[in-house]
Amino acid sequence: MKKLLISLITAAAFASGGFCADKNLPPELDALISHGINSIHGLEFDAADKDFNDILAKYPGQPYGYFGLAMSQWGRLEYQHEESSRELSDSYEKKTDEAIAKGEAWLKKYPDDPHAHLCVGGMYGLRSRLALMKHSWLTAYFTGKKGLRHMKQALKLDPELYDAWLGPGMYEYYAGTLPSVVRILAKILISGDPKTGIKYLELVKDKGRYTATAAKLLLIEIFTQTGSKYENPKLALEWSKELRKEYPLHPMLHFVEIVSLYESGKFDEVRAEAEEYLKRIDNKTPLYSLNYTPRALIALGTSYLAQKRFGEAVQAFARAVPAAGEKPNRWAVWAVVRLGNIYDLQGDRKLAVQTYKQALGYEDQWGFKEYITRYIKKPYTTAELPGQLPPP
Repeated sequence: MKKLLISLITAAAFASGGFCADKNLPPELDALISHGINSIHGLEFDAADKDFNDILAKYPGQPYGYFGLAMSQWGRLEYQHEESSRELSDSYEKKTDEAIAKGEAWLKKYPDDPHAHLCVGGMYGLRSRLALMKHSWLTAYFTGKKGLRHMKQALKLDPELYDAWLGPGMYEYYAGTLPSVVRILAKILISGDPKTGIKYLELVKDKGRYTATAAKLLLIEIFTQTGSKYENPKLALEWSKELRKEYPLHPMLHFVEIVSLYESGKFDEVRAEAEEYLKRIDNKTPLYSLNYTPRALIALGTSYLAQKRFGEAVQAFARAVPAAGEKPNRWAVWAVVRLGNIYDLQGDRKLAVQTYKQALGYEDQWGFKEYITRYIKKPYTTAELPGQLPPP
């Protein structure tokens, strides 16, 4: 389930390489960074913006300020709008460009500032993640390389900046697990080593100051990759439950546990948690936004699909489509694809193709086309069950 768990409590801040403050940072700056991170952590983006704007007011040109504002915008796109707002996507890209430019300008004055290298490398990392989200594999690869150079320089300047290992860890793992055709081309220049990436992420989990939770979530993502040789759903579920205890009313961490339960084959528990998720949305529990409804219904439907309970799966997926309104988010569009999968499994090829074409009719901001066209050419079969829970 590549890239799902990055989009959780880590907020994009952590996914991109994160912040690492050491004794050389002024205490006031460190405090603002910490509070801004915690605000993104809790999906309080306006509060985060205030902290990062305060940084720029008190420390003009400071890369962390621009970095934080870009990350906050990423959080809005990723969490509040389910990666489904063209306007926010454009705004985020502009803020990323500004953060990189400001960071590079700072480095011209202070080339030996490891934190500035961390910020610039982190923004390239976030840009790479955006490309991964859109399945633009080569763009993700080469953008990630730029970020990696800055992360390595940060570590060279300060070997105890353990949070900076998050970037190399992500790069090694994802470069080593790119789709085969892309990986062959990428190896002309450099190849990633997934095992090394996991080792780096474990180092950050154990020693990172601000990005330990991020590394933990990235490892959960890796351990819940359907069909991966690095799968470890038992450990992923254990860590997911630990995080839920810390943040019992956090919708993203709630969903982390749901995915971990799914990959552990605990389908009854998946349904119980999905129903609880829907109940919290209906009860207007803080942070449980209405636009999360399709993801909860996808969880419900996919758990039925995994057990070949097609009638119940159809009911769940069909509820997910109108739940997103006139502009369906990625989960709602994927529910349409899942309906086509079920029609294929039931032998109604005509209806399946019609449904896939319906899914193709939506604006594709997520790279679904390659999967949908594959199903149009070749029917979905039981050999592909249970499959992963989140959209690809």
